Amino acid sequence: MKHAAGAIKKALLLEAGLIHLPEGNFLTLTERPTAGPDAGLNGIFLMFDHYRVRMITTQKPNETPFTLKNIGDDYLITRGYSTFLRHVTLEKPTLHAPNQAFLNLASPCIFNCKFCATPKLKVRFILKSRNVLALIKSAMKSGDMVEGIALTSGIVDSEENTIRLLIDAIRLIRKELGHQIPIGVEPYVTKENHIDALYNSGADEIKVNVESFDRGIIRAVCPDLDYDKVLSALEYSTDVFGKNKVCSNVLIGLGESDDNVLNGLEEMAKIGVVTNLKPLFINPHRGRDLAEATQNRAARPSATRMLKLASNYRSILEKYGLKTFMFHTMCCKCTGCEIAPQQDI
Repeated sequence: MKHAAGAIKKALLLEAGLIHLPEGNFLTLTERPTAGPDAGLNGIFLMFDHYRVRMITTQKPNETPFTLKNIGDDYLITRGYSTFLRHVTLEKPTLHAPNQAFLNLASPCIFNCKFCATPKLKVRFILKSRNVLALIKSAMKSGDMVEGIALTSGIVDSEENTIRLLIDAIRLIRKELGHQIPIGVEPYVTKENHIDALYNSGADEIKVNVESFDRGIIRAVCPDLDYDKVLSALEYSTDVFGKNKVCSNVLIGLGESDDNVLNGLEEMAKIGVVTNLKPLFINPHRGRDLAEATQNRAARPSATRMLKLASNYRSILEKYGLKTFMFHTMCCKCTGCEIAPQQDI
């Protein structure tokens, strides 16, 4: 299948994952997440045409073929000695994402998923509801556009206490800011009453991550994740939140087959769940752990593979009447870390 030139270029950037920034430049536009595979690493959001891409930054040019440069009033990306993209726009993240307050409420996590760098970071914090509200209000006061709010959290000591942390934040946000700004939540949740509570407190959208459709990979990489309960939680969430309000992440590059991914995407679509196709980023903090867990099969997916999977997934989404562009928060709204069906291709 033929793809637009912009989609191909975005896929090639995502394939590399890293972009070289000359020392001292652009630092005010970078952000450093505290959760997930790229926790602790600086990232930058770039726009060209209508495509948004988020890349990890490096000051070592030998680590990536791509370099971001400022020439006069223009920003461009080079690949080697050639110009790869002109007229690139640099987006300032509001809180982790452009136009979104995407906040991690707690950095400690009792789970030990091998792709996630959070347990390896020295930074430890738990944001109470008043801290969350203060950060959002500060972003608004500074002039940043906040079109959506997204809340996630590490598993602090139990699912119950983590869900309570999220609920307290949602309730205070709704009390102080009303209901005009959509709120998305990204918890580890396995119990129906927790899903009800998140919805009733004022959450509009929910993401519960399966991480992989390969059960062997899940057992090796996410030994604490209860896969069947996560699937049940997703199905129940579609009953509570409704269509085009429930999503999940699946990581591409843990050693799974394309058939496994596409079969899993169809099963998720059948129950009304939209899935984000996240290319695996191997954090230096977890490289050895991930290699051992996957028997050295973990690798960043190629541009060709990302485009193929996203294209096939677009057909699945259309078959079941699901729309990635209907989401107002979290990854479906941002699209920076993946090839987004119906938006990029």
